[in-house]
Amino acid sequence: MTLKPTREITLPYTHLEFYDSFVISTFKEDQVLDKEKVEEMRVIFYDYFDHKKFVYISNRKHKYNVNPVIYIDLIQRNILLGMAIIINEIDGAQIANFEKQFATVPFEMFYTREEALVWTKRLLEENK
Repeated sequence: MTLKPTREITLPYTHLEFYDSFVISTFKEDQVLDKEKVEEMRVIFYDYFDHKKFVYISNRKHKYNVNPVIYIDLIQRNILLGMAIIINEIDGAQIANFEKQFATVPFEMFYTREEALVWTKRLLEENK
């Protein structure tokens, strides 16, 4: 499944690829996903998706730290439909499993981008 993003934004800590109903974020190595970065991304997401429900795909190409509590704002505003995590190593799976405990939206882990996109497409279809 080859798709072209409709918009791309590179921030100092991540690269965002926007599609109609989902975004793929690839964080740079050794970043900390803190409240300030989440707030910046949240504003970008609201601007792009205009309060439409979307799926967040995290491409864990590099190691970075995340506080899973930060997703609560997007979940509370009822626009985050689900989260897909593309893991590249065992450590990534362990971290994602920890994050999953805090998720109140569908949250799945995948080893390839293609698997994550198939799941995302299905989730979007089920929630039309």
